Amino acid sequence: MRWSVVIGAVGFAVIASAGAGHAQSAASRTTTDRMNRMIPLIEQGLPILGLNNPAYAAGRGGRGQGAGGGRGGRGGRGAGAADGAASAAAAPTPAPDIDAVARETAGYMLGDYVLNTYSPASVEQYRTYMMAIVAAGGSARTHPFAAKIPIMHDNVASTTQRMIDQLNDGQVMVVMQEVETTEEIDQAIAGMRFTSKGGSRPESGFERAAAYWGMTPAQYMQKADVWPLNRNGELLINIIIESREGVANARALSAHPAAAVVTVGAGTLGGVFTSTNAEGQRVRDQVGFDAAVASILAACKEAKKSCGYPANNPAEVEKLMKDGWDFLIMQRRDQAAFDAVLTGRRLSERPLTP
Repeated sequence: MRWSVVIGAVGFAVIASAGAGHAQSAASRTTTDRMNRMIPLIEQGLPILGLNNPAYAAGRGGRGQGAGGGRGGRGGRGAGAADGAASAAAAPTPAPDIDAVARETAGYMLGDYVLNTYSPASVEQYRTYMMAIVAAGGSARTHPFAAKIPIMHDNVASTTQRMIDQLNDGQVMVVMQEVETTEEIDQAIAGMRFTSKGGSRPESGFERAAAYWGMTPAQYMQKADVWPLNRNGELLINIIIESREGVANARALSAHPAAAVVTVGAGTLGGVFTSTNAEGQRVRDQVGFDAAVASILAACKEAKKSCGYPANNPAEVEKLMKDGWDFLIMQRRDQAAFDAVLTGRRLSERPLTP
């Protein structure tokens, strides 16, 4: 069954149980002419709800790690001999129909952003996918993309170049992994800003981004700056705190004026608060983990930023919103994720239809 059919049925059921007045009042609060639809939501203190893109290349999308999951951007461990043999024996995964994927993406209008696992290995498919979204009637205004960049303090030069590549391919949010110092945020700002604005981003090579944003290159250059440093900018920085050093510096990181979203990297941070006992078993320090998460949330709220945490179903969204989280990261693209988005919109009295 196609997701559009399922979404329609679920959306209708939820709408029937919601007050029409709530939807209308929320609609009036979110009306804006901004390109980046996340910015007015942040300004109004409304929750932001995103989920993964559908797979547009073999083995990518749908259930990939989101902005608050485990680390990305570093090389993974090599597979063992048994894994390698199994992989060799497995039939190759057929490439998705990118036009069909783009139509599905453009047809789903309830998400506030789209998570993307940007990879040089699939960048050509990604570019084709974005052009197909435009052909299907979508754009950065309706489907803004966000993706992680590698860890800045691992290699500033290569991470900055990867970030520029992602921006040149039309993305609107830079998701920074394992942020530990405010200097890393400053380094990201420098790479995001064009040379004429005091940064290091070249003033060429962004034609694809301008096309996806629905702008001329000249218009794009005016708008492609970091919000809220530039109140007319449309680019956002989302910092992920997922190390002991980051937790210790949570207040300073959250207070940085360019950090629009502060996210807990729950998957990685959970590993940080895990040790091996005398029997060789991995043991979670739940008390330490919970204290770290609470300190990040407190710092984020103190700085009046949008506070992010991964979620995968309606129950998690409801609990997280009750606790004060308002940037909800659905790490899958399945029925539970679609229902979770509807739950977040209902609880915040946002419209339940596009």
